Amino acid sequence: MNIDLLNNISRGQNEIDIEQFQRELTNKLEEMENKFTVDRFEGNIAVLENRDTGEMFNVNKDELPQEVKEGTILKLNNDKYEIDLEEQIKVENRIKDKMNKLWK
Repeated sequence: MNIDLLNNISRGQNEIDIEQFQRELTNKLEEMENKFTVDRFEGNIAVLENRDTGEMFNVNKDELPQEVKEGTILKLNNDKYEIDLEEQIKVENRIKDKMNKLWK
């Protein structure tokens, strides 16, 4: 259920499920804060970039999946880093499209 709070209010709908709205908002905020790109490796340290804020920080390479490489997109799920294959494919396709347009 998508809650468009401003549209509901402007149409005079006063019956807004605030708890549902709060859950959806919380979920969206958690999604935003939990996606990272592996920027580079420095020895046993992986430098990650938060995809939403651009903040860079270091993580021990042992905390990441073994197949991680530079450019891999990760998500944090229950304090464990996982490869986000869905987001990875979106980004790869977007880059391919840009490259194809560049060379046309």
